[in-house]
Amino acid sequence: MHYLVFEYIDGESLRARLQRLGAMPFAEAVIVMSQILAGVAYLHANEIVHRDLSPNNILLTRDGVPKVTDFGLSVLKHGQSADKRLIGTLRYRAPEPFGGEPCGPHSDLFAHPTLFFEMLSGRRLFDDSAPDAIIQRILHDPPIDPAAAGINIDAKVADVLATASQRSPTRRYPDARAMKKALDAYRLPRADATPALAATHSTVAFLDSLAPASRLVNIIGKDLTLTQRVLTMANSAMYGKTAIVALPRAIAMLGLEQVRMCVTRALLEREFELGTPILREAQLQSFHSAVLTRALAPVCGLANGADAFTCGLFHQLGRTLTIHYFPNEYAQICSRATRLGTTESEQSPSVLGMPYHELGGGIGTLWKLSDTIIGAMHPLPDGHITEPGAEPARLQLCAAFGNALTRNLATLFDPLERETAIALLLVRGSTALPLTRCAVAAALMQAAPLTHQYARLLKLACDKSAVMRQLVELPAMAGAA
Repeated sequence: MHYLVFEYIDGESLRARLQRLGAMPFAEAVIVMSQILAGVAYLHANEIVHRDLSPNNILLTRDGVPKVTDFGLSVLKHGQSADKRLIGTLRYRAPEPFGGEPCGPHSDLFAHPTLFFEMLSGRRLFDDSAPDAIIQRILHDPPIDPAAAGINIDAKVADVLATASQRSPTRRYPDARAMKKALDAYRLPRADATPALAATHSTVAFLDSLAPASRLVNIIGKDLTLTQRVLTMANSAMYGKTAIVALPRAIAMLGLEQVRMCVTRALLEREFELGTPILREAQLQSFHSAVLTRALAPVCGLANGADAFTCGLFHQLGRTLTIHYFPNEYAQICSRATRLGTTESEQSPSVLGMPYHELGGGIGTLWKLSDTIIGAMHPLPDGHITEPGAEPARLQLCAAFGNALTRNLATLFDPLERETAIALLLVRGSTALPLTRCAVAAALMQAAPLTHQYARLLKLACDKSAVMRQLVELPAMAGAA
């Protein structure tokens, strides 16, 4: 006997939500719209056209995640043909079927700005009662103009609405993924809005591991904040009490590798300054992972510790971006991971429409990060881990392993659970990297005091942070024992 099993949605339809509470706040509407687009983008990527998107067919879970439902009229994209029948909910139909043109992903796209308008305004875009009047408006109304409708929203989001509601399919976004990318660009950092890491900014040159000391002096000297950071580190208690006021002397004293580590961290800190406590703890984890990856580098046969540090630091960029720019989505990811007994990384695609590493890689490309650093954002692969070949692959695997160790140490508070997880991780890692329990323990012991010493300098000190205690105190206690 054939049967279907459906996910149980403990919530309500988008239609019920709008009828109950009216228009959504702008920020909430943007988030929900982005997540709806993520679901439809998955359909389009698998050659499926929904053909009946409406508020009745969008269900909202208890924690606010929208689910696209009702595929009774869906068809394979390659099987499309002209269809003049009034299939689906009339108010959300695209113009092309009425003219005898075939539907496709672009036709699903037309429903999204109609939905979005309703979420922002609390009223239907096509509010006529007669079907003929609705059809005439679908065919002949101009693209959506929020200002004319009395909706005050950001101009970039208004542009997304206008593009998606074009009557000509060729002038719309080609599919849901393209519209989602345009909408998400409103919230994500842009090259012209992130001078700390934009390609046009001179300090991006710090990523060049071959940069000589003279070049680093020129690079850092153009940035007062970075100059102050390097001089502060050189004058800190870790390096003595002699006053150092000249940048070349500070770089010579610290060494190129140490300076590059300092500048790397300073740039990311500037991008995520004034963050929430949860963001600061995420940054603390990233920094600990970077220090740990650097400590593991010699064991893994990697000569450049600064490169290992950089790859370890950027590994969780996608997660950090989500916490900073998409706090609502991050809360949903955590809720789902806890409820389903999985990891954040596994749940990120269901909420964001893409895994953490793809989000980080996309922004890393915008920032002109190297392919090696972007590749190092991938998590450890599932199942058997094969031995890496070239050095970039070894570097990426080392960064993923260091971050996995940090995550287990920071998030698992039960000693037995933590020890079991780390032991299993060691078993998996040792098949690809020459890692032993002794080598990992030594690396953790090395990373703990450095994380503690740098935390105040990097403005990451969390006196009451459980994460800080896990990362710093537990390895120290284990070493003492």
